Parts: sequence; C-alpha cells; structure tokens
Amino acid sequence: MLTHRLVPEHLMAVIDLTHEQAVALIAEGRLSVQLDCEQQQRLRLFVNILHRLEWRLNHDSDAIRHALDLPLAVLDNKAPAQLFCGSIDDLRAVRLSIDSVEAPKVKWYRTGH
Repeated sequence: MLTHRLVPEHLMAVIDLTHEQAVALIAEGRLSVQLDCEQQQRLRLFVNILHRLEWRLNHDSDAIRHALDLPLAVLDNKAPAQLFCGSIDDLRAVRLSIDSVEAPKVKWYRTGH
C-alpha cells in the first residue's frame, strides 16, 4: 500500500500513530493498533490521495514524495502535508487538489523506418 518510501511523519499526522507504528505500516504493511471510525476514514482518504498522486505522476515515487511537500495555490499556498493533521474536510480538500499538481511532461518522438 505505502510503497513510495514515505516520510513516517505524514502518516503519523494523518492517523495519530507513533513513529514505530508508522514505520511498520509503511515498511511492512501491518498495523498493530485498532483504529476508531474517524481514523479509518482519515486513512482511507490518505490512501485515496496517494492513489490519485500515483496516477497523476505516473507512479514516480520521487515525484509523489515531492508533491506532498509542494505548496499548491488551490490550498492557499499550503503543502498537502501541512493539512494532514487537520480535519476530515482538510483531507478532502487535499484529495480534490491533486488535479492541480503539475504532471510530468511526456515527450513522444516519431521515428522513421
């Protein structure tokens, strides 16, 4: 699920985990604590944000990590990571702002035969 060498602090902010728990979730895909309903909803939104970034940035891990810390005009010049510790509505705003992330340019070359 979290295969982009994410910074554990992002996950810690989203669902209020300890550093060790966040590292275990990122590295091993396991969660050793029970999440309440709000934490589950926040985690689902975070995973949806990551999925949208993956599609937008062609699964480029470096670009995904960079995009989480890049200020966006849609978010009043705040980085998505700055809103991770906010409310559910803040996470929804981050999810909607993903479409404004600059996608890499793909160059196509036509070669003759």
